[in-house]
Amino acid sequence: MKRHGNLHARICAIENLRAAAYNAAKGKRNRREVRAFFANLEAELEALHTELSAGTYRTSPYEIFEKMEGKRRVIFKLPFRDRVVHWAIMQVLEPIWTPQFTADTHACIKGRGMHSLLTTLRADLRNDPEGTAYCLKIDVRKFYPTIDHEILKAVVRRKIKDPEVLALLDGIIDSAEGVPIGNYISQYLANLYLSELDHLLKEVGGVRYYYRYADDMVLLAGDKPTLHGWLVLINDWLETERRLSLKSNYQIFPVESRGIDFVGYVTFHTHCLARKKNKKGLCRELAKLRRAGVPEAEIMLLTASRAGFMKHCDSKHLMKTLDMKNFSDLVPQSAGNLTGTKYHIDQILNREIHLTGYKVGPSKFNSDPSLTLQYSIFEQLTEIGPDGQPRPVIDDEGQPVMDWVEHISFTGSQALIRQLGGVEITEPVRAMLIKQQIPGPGKRCFYKFVNAPDQTPKDNEPDSKLQGAKDV
Repeated sequence: MKRHGNLHARICAIENLRAAAYNAAKGKRNRREVRAFFANLEAELEALHTELSAGTYRTSPYEIFEKMEGKRRVIFKLPFRDRVVHWAIMQVLEPIWTPQFTADTHACIKGRGMHSLLTTLRADLRNDPEGTAYCLKIDVRKFYPTIDHEILKAVVRRKIKDPEVLALLDGIIDSAEGVPIGNYISQYLANLYLSELDHLLKEVGGVRYYYRYADDMVLLAGDKPTLHGWLVLINDWLETERRLSLKSNYQIFPVESRGIDFVGYVTFHTHCLARKKNKKGLCRELAKLRRAGVPEAEIMLLTASRAGFMKHCDSKHLMKTLDMKNFSDLVPQSAGNLTGTKYHIDQILNREIHLTGYKVGPSKFNSDPSLTLQYSIFEQLTEIGPDGQPRPVIDDEGQPVMDWVEHISFTGSQALIRQLGGVEITEPVRAMLIKQQIPGPGKRCFYKFVNAPDQTPKDNEPDSKLQGAKDV
Protein backbone atom coordinates (compact mmCIF):
# COMPACT_ATOMS: atom_id res chain seq x y z
CA MET A 1 0.00 0.00 0.00
CA LYS A 2 1.43 3.35 -1.04
CA ARG A 3 2.07 5.79 1.81
CA HIS A 4 2.10 9.53 1.15
CA GLY A 5 4.62 12.08 2.41
CA ASN A 6 5.58 15.71 1.75
CA LEU A 7 2.09 16.91 2.60
CA HIS A 8 2.71 19.34 5.45
CA ALA A 9 3.82 22.29 3.33
CA ARG A 10 0.71 21.97 1.17
CA ILE A 11 -1.54 22.05 4.23
CA CYS A 12 0.24 25.09 5.69
CA ALA A 13 0.28 27.08 2.44
CA ILE A 14 -1.50 30.44 2.68
CA GLU A 15 -3.45 29.67 -0.52
CA ASN A 16 -4.74 26.40 0.97
CA LEU A 17 -5.66 28.12 4.23
CA ARG A 18 -7.48 30.89 2.38
CA ALA A 19 -9.53 28.36 0.38
CA ALA A 20 -10.21 26.49 3.64
CA ALA A 21 -11.49 29.67 5.29
CA TYR A 22 -13.97 30.34 2.50
CA ASN A 23 -15.10 26.71 2.45
CA ALA A 24 -15.53 26.61 6.23
CA ALA A 25 -17.56 29.84 6.06
CA LYS A 26 -19.96 28.53 3.43
CA GLY A 27 -23.48 29.30 4.65
CA LYS A 28 -22.15 30.80 7.91
CA ARG A 29 -20.86 34.22 6.88
CA ASN A 30 -23.38 36.02 9.11
CA ARG A 31 -22.15 34.37 12.31
CA ARG A 32 -20.29 36.69 14.64
CA GLU A 33 -17.10 34.61 14.90
CA VAL A 34 -16.95 34.17 11.12
CA ARG A 35 -17.38 37.90 10.52
CA ALA A 36 -14.65 38.61 13.06
CA PHE A 37 -12.28 36.15 11.36
CA PHE A 38 -12.84 37.65 7.90
CA ALA A 39 -12.56 41.19 9.21
CA ASN A 40 -8.90 40.43 9.89
CA LEU A 41 -8.51 37.63 7.36
CA GLU A 42 -4.88 38.01 6.29
CA ALA A 43 -3.60 38.32 9.84
CA GLU A 44 -5.63 35.28 10.91
CA LEU A 45 -4.32 33.23 8.00
CA GLU A 46 -0.75 34.31 8.70
CA ALA A 47 -1.13 33.32 12.37
CA LEU A 48 -2.41 29.86 11.41
CA HIS A 49 0.35 29.48 8.83
CA THR A 50 2.99 30.30 11.44
CA GLU A 51 1.54 27.92 14.06
CA LEU A 52 1.11 25.05 11.63
CA SER A 53 4.54 25.51 10.05
CA ALA A 54 6.26 25.62 13.44
CA GLY A 55 4.24 22.70 14.82
CA THR A 56 2.86 24.82 17.66
CA TYR A 57 -0.80 24.65 16.65
CA ARG A 58 -3.03 23.11 19.32
CA THR A 59 -6.74 22.36 19.13
CA SER A 60 -8.82 24.94 21.03
CA PRO A 61 -11.19 23.95 23.86
CA TYR A 62 -14.52 22.55 22.67
CA GLU A 63 -17.95 23.98 23.28
CA ILE A 64 -19.99 20.91 24.24
CA PHE A 65 -23.78 20.70 24.00
CA GLU A 66 -26.48 18.10 23.51
CA LYS A 67 -28.74 17.74 20.51
CA MET A 68 -31.79 15.55 20.05
CA GLU A 69 -31.83 13.76 16.68
CA GLY A 70 -34.18 10.94 17.52
CA LYS A 71 -31.71 10.19 20.27
CA ARG A 72 -29.47 12.34 22.45
CA ARG A 73 -26.14 13.23 20.85
CA VAL A 74 -23.25 15.09 22.44
CA ILE A 75 -21.92 17.64 19.94
CA PHE A 76 -18.42 19.13 20.11
CA LYS A 77 -18.03 22.55 18.50
CA LEU A 78 -14.69 24.22 17.84
CA PRO A 79 -13.94 27.91 17.22
CA PHE A 80 -13.95 28.93 13.59
CA ARG A 81 -10.14 29.10 13.28
CA ASP A 82 -9.91 25.39 14.18
CA ARG A 83 -12.54 24.52 11.60
CA VAL A 84 -10.40 26.34 9.03
CA VAL A 85 -7.47 24.08 10.01
CA HIS A 86 -9.63 20.97 9.57
CA TRP A 87 -10.67 22.14 6.12
CA ALA A 88 -7.05 22.83 5.21
CA ILE A 89 -6.12 19.29 6.22
CA MET A 90 -9.01 17.67 4.39
CA GLN A 91 -8.40 19.60 1.17
CA VAL A 92 -5.06 17.82 0.97
CA LEU A 93 -5.89 14.42 2.49
CA GLU A 94 -9.35 13.80 1.05
CA PRO A 95 -8.01 12.76 -2.40
CA ILE A 96 -5.69 10.31 -0.62
CA TRP A 97 -8.28 8.76 1.68
CA THR A 98 -11.31 8.58 -0.61
CA PRO A 99 -9.99 5.94 -3.08
CA GLN A 100 -9.55 3.40 -0.29
CA PHE A 101 -13.28 3.45 0.55
CA THR A 102 -15.46 0.87 -1.17
CA ALA A 103 -18.49 1.98 -3.18
CA ASP A 104 -20.68 0.74 -0.32
CA THR A 105 -19.63 3.56 2.05
CA HIS A 106 -21.74 6.67 1.59
CA ALA A 107 -21.37 9.06 4.54
CA CYS A 108 -19.37 12.25 3.93
CA ILE A 109 -17.75 11.17 0.66
CA LYS A 110 -17.62 13.41 -2.40
CA GLY A 111 -20.41 12.53 -4.81
CA ARG A 112 -22.19 10.29 -2.30
CA GLY A 113 -24.62 10.67 0.58
CA MET A 114 -27.87 9.28 1.91
CA HIS A 115 -29.64 9.71 -1.41
CA SER A 116 -26.94 7.90 -3.39
CA LEU A 117 -27.28 5.07 -0.87
CA LEU A 118 -31.06 5.09 -1.22
CA THR A 119 -30.83 5.01 -5.02
CA THR A 120 -28.49 2.01 -4.92
CA LEU A 121 -30.60 0.19 -2.33
CA ARG A 122 -33.83 0.70 -4.29
CA ALA A 123 -32.22 -0.52 -7.52
CA ASP A 124 -30.83 -3.65 -5.85
CA LEU A 125 -34.17 -4.50 -4.23
CA ARG A 126 -36.03 -3.95 -7.48
CA ASN A 127 -33.60 -5.92 -9.67
CA ASP A 128 -33.04 -8.94 -7.40
CA PRO A 129 -36.05 -9.64 -5.11
CA GLU A 130 -34.95 -13.21 -4.38
CA GLY A 131 -31.35 -12.31 -3.56
CA THR A 132 -32.51 -9.49 -1.27
CA ALA A 133 -35.37 -11.28 0.47
CA TYR A 134 -33.85 -10.94 3.97
CA CYS A 135 -32.14 -8.04 5.72
CA LEU A 136 -29.54 -7.78 8.49
CA LYS A 137 -29.64 -4.30 10.06
CA ILE A 138 -26.99 -3.42 12.65
CA ASP A 139 -25.13 -0.49 14.15
CA VAL A 140 -22.23 -0.07 16.52
CA ARG A 141 -22.78 0.63 20.20
CA LYS A 142 -21.65 4.20 21.08
CA PHE A 143 -19.47 4.26 17.98
CA TYR A 144 -17.95 7.75 17.99
CA PRO A 145 -17.26 7.99 21.75
CA THR A 146 -15.60 4.54 21.90
CA ILE A 147 -13.21 4.78 18.94
CA ASP A 148 -9.78 3.76 20.21
CA HIS A 149 -7.18 6.49 19.58
CA GLU A 150 -4.18 4.19 19.22
CA ILE A 151 -5.95 1.97 16.71
CA LEU A 152 -7.16 5.03 14.78
CA LYS A 153 -3.64 6.45 14.65
CA ALA A 154 -2.37 3.14 13.30
CA VAL A 155 -5.09 3.17 10.62
CA VAL A 156 -4.13 6.73 9.61
CA ARG A 157 -0.48 5.69 9.29
CA ARG A 158 -1.32 3.08 6.65
CA LYS A 159 -1.69 5.88 4.08
CA ILE A 160 0.17 8.85 5.60
CA LYS A 161 3.89 8.90 6.47
CA ASP A 162 4.60 12.65 6.75
CA PRO A 163 5.69 12.98 10.43
CA GLU A 164 4.51 16.59 10.76
CA VAL A 165 1.06 15.77 9.38
CA LEU A 166 0.84 12.72 11.63
CA ALA A 167 1.69 14.87 14.66
CA LEU A 168 -1.01 17.34 13.63
CA LEU A 169 -3.60 14.58 13.21
CA ASP A 170 -2.57 12.95 16.50
CA GLY A 171 -3.22 16.26 18.27
CA ILE A 172 -6.70 16.49 16.77
CA ILE A 173 -7.48 12.84 17.57
CA ASP A 174 -6.35 13.27 21.19
CA SER A 175 -8.28 16.52 21.67
CA ALA A 176 -11.37 14.65 22.93
CA GLU A 177 -12.48 11.17 23.91
CA GLY A 178 -13.30 8.97 20.95
CA VAL A 179 -13.97 10.95 17.78
CA PRO A 180 -16.05 14.07 18.54
CA ILE A 181 -19.29 14.49 16.58
CA GLY A 182 -19.21 17.97 15.06
CA ASN A 183 -15.69 18.09 13.60
CA TYR A 184 -15.51 18.18 9.80
CA ILE A 185 -12.69 15.66 9.90
CA SER A 186 -14.56 13.26 12.20
CA GLN A 187 -16.69 11.58 9.52
CA TYR A 188 -13.61 10.76 7.48
CA LEU A 189 -11.80 9.34 10.50
CA ALA A 190 -14.89 7.25 11.27
CA ASN A 191 -15.00 5.97 7.69
CA LEU A 192 -11.32 5.09 7.87
CA TYR A 193 -11.85 3.23 11.14
CA LEU A 194 -14.32 0.83 9.50
CA SER A 195 -13.05 0.78 5.90
CA GLU A 196 -11.13 -2.45 6.47
CA LEU A 197 -14.41 -4.11 7.48
CA ASP A 198 -15.96 -2.99 4.19
CA HIS A 199 -13.19 -4.69 2.24
CA LEU A 200 -13.39 -7.81 4.43
CA LEU A 201 -17.09 -8.24 3.82
CA LYS A 202 -16.90 -7.65 0.09
CA GLU A 203 -13.65 -9.41 -0.77
CA VAL A 204 -13.52 -12.24 1.80
CA GLY A 205 -17.10 -12.63 3.00
CA GLY A 206 -18.54 -12.40 -0.52
CA VAL A 207 -21.28 -9.98 0.50
CA ARG A 208 -23.01 -8.68 -2.62
CA TYR A 209 -25.56 -6.32 -1.10
CA TYR A 210 -23.94 -4.18 1.59
CA TYR A 211 -24.59 -0.54 2.54
CA ARG A 212 -22.89 1.49 5.26
CA TYR A 213 -23.64 5.02 6.44
CA ALA A 214 -21.13 5.83 9.23
CA ASP A 215 -21.72 3.00 11.76
CA ASP A 216 -25.18 2.00 10.46
CA MET A 217 -25.01 -1.08 8.24
CA VAL A 218 -27.48 -3.05 6.14
CA LEU A 219 -26.72 -6.41 4.51
CA LEU A 220 -29.13 -8.30 2.23
CA ALA A 221 -29.22 -11.94 1.22
CA GLY A 222 -31.63 -14.61 0.01
CA ASP A 223 -31.76 -16.51 3.30
CA LYS A 224 -31.37 -16.00 7.05
CA PRO A 225 -28.46 -18.45 7.71
CA THR A 226 -26.20 -16.46 5.39
CA LEU A 227 -26.96 -13.27 7.29
CA HIS A 228 -26.35 -14.97 10.65
CA GLY A 229 -22.93 -16.05 9.39
CA TRP A 230 -22.04 -12.51 8.35
CA LEU A 231 -23.26 -11.21 11.70
CA VAL A 232 -20.76 -13.48 13.50
CA LEU A 233 -17.97 -12.31 11.18
CA ILE A 234 -18.75 -8.62 11.75
CA ASN A 235 -19.09 -8.95 15.52
CA ASP A 236 -15.82 -10.89 15.83
CA TRP A 237 -13.89 -8.39 13.69
CA LEU A 238 -15.22 -5.36 15.56
CA GLU A 239 -14.34 -6.82 18.95
CA THR A 240 -10.87 -8.12 18.05
CA GLU A 241 -9.67 -5.49 15.57
CA ARG A 242 -11.42 -2.29 16.70
CA ARG A 243 -12.48 -2.89 20.34
CA LEU A 244 -16.07 -2.08 19.41
CA SER A 245 -19.31 -3.97 20.00
CA LEU A 246 -22.62 -4.16 18.18
CA LYS A 247 -25.86 -3.01 19.72
CA SER A 248 -27.92 -5.91 21.00
CA ASN A 249 -30.94 -4.80 18.97
CA TYR A 250 -29.61 -6.14 15.66
CA GLN A 251 -32.38 -7.38 13.36
CA ILE A 252 -32.70 -10.12 10.75
CA PHE A 253 -36.08 -10.06 9.03
CA PRO A 254 -37.89 -10.53 5.69
CA VAL A 255 -37.81 -7.28 3.74
CA GLU A 256 -41.44 -7.59 2.69
CA SER A 257 -42.64 -7.86 6.30
CA ARG A 258 -41.86 -4.25 7.23
CA GLY A 259 -39.35 -2.73 4.81
CA ILE A 260 -35.83 -1.48 5.55
CA ASP A 261 -35.85 1.58 7.82
CA PHE A 262 -32.59 3.25 6.76
CA VAL A 263 -31.30 6.80 6.09
CA GLY A 264 -34.71 8.34 6.73
CA TYR A 265 -36.76 6.11 4.42
CA VAL A 266 -38.55 2.76 4.65
CA THR A 267 -37.72 0.81 1.50
CA PHE A 268 -39.51 -2.24 0.05
CA HIS A 269 -38.91 -4.21 -3.15
CA THR A 270 -41.63 -2.31 -5.00
CA HIS A 271 -41.75 1.11 -3.35
CA CYS A 272 -40.17 3.49 -0.86
CA LEU A 273 -41.80 5.61 1.84
CA ALA A 274 -40.53 8.40 4.06
CA ARG A 275 -39.90 7.50 7.69
CA LYS A 276 -42.95 8.34 9.83
CA LYS A 277 -40.97 10.88 11.87
CA ASN A 278 -39.97 12.80 8.73
CA LYS A 279 -43.54 12.85 7.39
CA LYS A 280 -44.82 14.16 10.70
CA GLY A 281 -42.14 16.84 10.72
CA LEU A 282 -43.24 18.19 7.33
CA CYS A 283 -46.94 18.03 8.22
CA ARG A 284 -46.48 19.83 11.53
CA GLU A 285 -44.30 22.56 10.05
CA LEU A 286 -46.71 23.14 7.19
CA ALA A 287 -49.72 23.28 9.53
CA LYS A 288 -47.96 25.69 11.87
CA LEU A 289 -47.07 28.07 9.04
CA ARG A 290 -50.57 27.99 7.58
CA ARG A 291 -52.17 28.63 10.98
CA ALA A 292 -49.89 31.65 11.32
CA GLY A 293 -51.18 33.01 8.02
CA VAL A 294 -47.83 32.80 6.20
CA PRO A 295 -48.31 33.24 2.42
CA GLU A 296 -48.06 30.03 0.38
CA ALA A 297 -45.09 31.40 -1.60
CA GLU A 298 -43.11 31.87 1.61
CA ILE A 299 -44.27 28.51 2.95
CA MET A 300 -42.85 26.85 -0.16
CA LEU A 301 -39.46 28.34 0.58
CA LEU A 302 -39.55 27.59 4.33
CA THR A 303 -40.49 23.93 3.76
CA ALA A 304 -38.34 23.38 0.68
CA SER A 305 -35.77 21.25 2.51
CA ARG A 306 -38.37 18.88 3.98
CA ALA A 307 -40.37 18.74 0.76
CA GLY A 308 -37.20 18.09 -1.23
CA PHE A 309 -36.43 15.16 1.08
CA MET A 310 -39.81 13.66 0.20
CA LYS A 311 -39.20 13.78 -3.53
CA HIS A 312 -36.75 10.87 -3.27
CA CYS A 313 -39.50 8.45 -2.23
CA ASP A 314 -43.04 7.60 -3.30
CA SER A 315 -44.78 10.56 -1.69
CA LYS A 316 -47.58 11.24 -4.20
CA HIS A 317 -50.40 10.72 -1.71
CA LEU A 318 -48.68 12.74 1.01
CA MET A 319 -47.97 15.74 -1.23
CA LYS A 320 -51.53 15.65 -2.58
CA THR A 321 -52.95 15.53 0.96
CA LEU A 322 -50.81 18.51 1.98
CA ASP A 323 -52.02 20.43 -1.09
CA MET A 324 -48.51 21.52 -2.08
CA LYS A 325 -48.66 24.08 -4.91
CA ASN A 326 -48.40 22.85 -8.49
CA PHE A 327 -47.04 24.36 -11.67
CA SER A 328 -50.59 24.84 -12.92
CA ASP A 329 -51.32 27.19 -9.98
CA LEU A 330 -50.14 30.34 -11.73
CA VAL A 331 -51.52 33.87 -11.44
CA PRO A 332 -50.38 37.16 -12.98
CA GLN A 333 -47.28 39.01 -11.84
CA SER A 334 -44.22 40.40 -13.61
CA ALA A 335 -41.22 38.10 -13.95
CA GLY A 336 -38.64 40.64 -12.79
CA ASN A 337 -34.89 40.39 -13.37
CA LEU A 338 -33.52 36.87 -13.90
CA THR A 339 -30.33 35.70 -12.22
CA GLY A 340 -28.53 32.42 -11.49
CA THR A 341 -25.91 30.07 -12.93
CA LYS A 342 -26.68 28.56 -16.32
CA TYR A 343 -27.81 24.99 -17.08
CA HIS A 344 -28.45 23.60 -20.53
CA ILE A 345 -32.18 23.01 -20.80
CA ASP A 346 -31.68 19.27 -21.36
CA GLN A 347 -30.00 19.04 -17.94
CA ILE A 348 -33.30 19.78 -16.21
CA LEU A 349 -35.55 17.45 -18.19
CA ASN A 350 -37.79 15.20 -16.05
CA ARG A 351 -36.64 16.83 -12.79
CA GLU A 352 -38.72 18.75 -10.29
CA ILE A 353 -38.00 22.47 -10.51
CA HIS A 354 -39.37 25.53 -8.75
CA LEU A 355 -40.06 28.02 -11.54
CA THR A 356 -39.65 31.61 -10.36
CA GLY A 357 -39.70 33.64 -13.58
CA TYR A 358 -39.14 33.86 -17.32
CA LYS A 359 -38.35 36.42 -19.98
CA VAL A 360 -38.91 36.47 -23.74
CA GLY A 361 -36.52 38.55 -25.82
CA PRO A 362 -34.72 38.72 -29.16
CA SER A 363 -32.41 35.85 -30.04
CA LYS A 364 -28.70 36.45 -30.70
CA PHE A 365 -28.71 33.82 -33.46
CA ASN A 366 -31.86 34.31 -35.56
CA SER A 367 -35.03 36.35 -35.90
CA ASP A 368 -37.08 34.07 -33.61
CA PRO A 369 -37.62 35.14 -29.99
CA SER A 370 -35.59 33.49 -27.22
CA LEU A 371 -36.84 32.30 -23.83
CA THR A 372 -34.93 32.64 -20.54
CA LEU A 373 -36.19 30.52 -17.64
CA GLN A 374 -35.32 31.06 -13.99
CA TYR A 375 -35.87 28.24 -11.49
CA SER A 376 -34.41 26.40 -8.51
CA ILE A 377 -33.39 22.73 -8.25
CA PHE A 378 -32.88 20.75 -5.02
CA GLU A 379 -29.27 19.62 -5.15
CA GLN A 380 -26.12 19.36 -3.07
CA LEU A 381 -24.38 22.71 -2.64
CA THR A 382 -20.90 23.04 -4.13
CA GLU A 383 -17.86 25.18 -3.46
CA ILE A 384 -14.51 25.84 -5.10
CA GLY A 385 -11.68 23.70 -3.68
CA PRO A 386 -7.98 24.59 -3.48
CA ASP A 387 -7.46 23.01 -6.93
CA GLY A 388 -9.93 25.47 -8.41
CA GLN A 389 -12.50 22.72 -9.06
CA PRO A 390 -16.03 22.52 -7.60
CA ARG A 391 -16.63 20.10 -4.74
CA PRO A 392 -19.64 19.23 -2.52
CA VAL A 393 -20.30 21.31 0.60
CA ILE A 394 -20.12 19.36 3.88
CA ASP A 395 -21.40 20.81 7.15
CA ASP A 396 -19.66 20.81 10.54
CA GLU A 397 -21.07 17.36 11.30
CA GLY A 398 -19.75 15.93 8.05
CA GLN A 399 -23.14 15.75 6.34
CA PRO A 400 -23.80 16.87 2.75
CA VAL A 401 -25.54 20.26 2.57
CA MET A 402 -28.61 20.23 0.31
CA ASP A 403 -30.73 23.18 -0.75
CA TRP A 404 -32.74 24.67 -3.60
CA VAL A 405 -30.19 26.30 -5.91
CA GLU A 406 -31.11 29.01 -8.42
CA HIS A 407 -30.32 28.50 -12.12
CA ILE A 408 -31.30 29.89 -15.51
CA SER A 409 -31.65 28.22 -18.92
CA PHE A 410 -31.90 29.66 -22.42
CA THR A 411 -33.94 28.08 -25.21
CA GLY A 412 -35.38 28.95 -28.58
CA SER A 413 -38.33 26.60 -28.05
CA GLN A 414 -41.33 28.30 -29.62
CA ALA A 415 -43.59 25.68 -27.98
CA LEU A 416 -42.55 26.84 -24.52
CA ILE A 417 -42.89 30.49 -25.50
CA ARG A 418 -46.46 29.86 -26.70
CA GLN A 419 -47.25 27.80 -23.58
CA LEU A 420 -46.10 30.64 -21.34
CA GLY A 421 -47.74 33.32 -23.47
CA GLY A 422 -49.74 35.71 -21.31
CA VAL A 423 -48.83 33.86 -18.11
CA GLU A 424 -46.99 35.66 -15.32
CA ILE A 425 -45.70 34.10 -12.11
CA THR A 426 -46.64 35.32 -8.67
CA GLU A 427 -44.56 32.85 -6.58
CA PRO A 428 -42.25 29.85 -6.95
CA VAL A 429 -44.24 26.97 -8.42
CA ARG A 430 -43.45 23.28 -8.77
CA ALA A 431 -43.06 22.04 -12.32
CA MET A 432 -41.33 19.55 -14.57
CA LEU A 433 -40.03 20.07 -18.10
CA ILE A 434 -40.48 17.17 -20.51
CA LYS A 435 -39.55 16.52 -24.12
CA GLN A 436 -42.15 14.93 -26.40
CA GLN A 437 -41.77 13.60 -29.93
CA ILE A 438 -43.95 14.94 -32.73
CA PRO A 439 -45.90 12.17 -34.52
CA GLY A 440 -44.75 11.49 -38.04
CA PRO A 441 -41.48 10.87 -39.85
CA GLY A 442 -38.19 12.12 -38.47
CA LYS A 443 -37.18 12.82 -34.89
CA ARG A 444 -38.77 16.23 -34.35
CA CYS A 445 -39.80 16.96 -30.76
CA PHE A 446 -40.94 19.80 -28.54
CA TYR A 447 -40.57 20.87 -24.89
CA LYS A 448 -43.53 21.16 -22.54
CA PHE A 449 -44.16 22.10 -18.91
CA VAL A 450 -46.23 19.70 -16.80
CA ASN A 451 -46.94 19.42 -13.09
CA ALA A 452 -44.21 17.95 -10.87
CA PRO A 453 -44.19 14.10 -10.70
CA ASP A 454 -46.20 13.53 -7.54
CA GLN A 455 -49.14 15.51 -8.91
CA THR A 456 -48.75 14.97 -12.64
CA PRO A 457 -52.11 15.39 -14.47
CA LYS A 458 -53.86 12.29 -15.70
CA ASP A 459 -53.74 11.46 -19.39
CA ASN A 460 -55.64 14.01 -21.44
CA GLU A 461 -56.07 16.32 -18.45
CA PRO A 462 -55.13 19.88 -19.46
CA ASP A 463 -52.31 21.70 -17.64
CA SER A 464 -54.54 24.60 -16.61
CA LYS A 465 -53.26 27.82 -18.16
CA LEU A 466 -50.18 26.16 -19.67
CA GLN A 467 -51.61 24.00 -22.45
CA GLY A 468 -51.62 24.08 -26.21
CA ALA A 469 -47.94 23.49 -27.14
CA LYS A 470 -48.13 21.40 -30.28
CA ASP A 471 -44.80 21.77 -32.09
CA VAL A 472 -41.34 23.23 -31.79
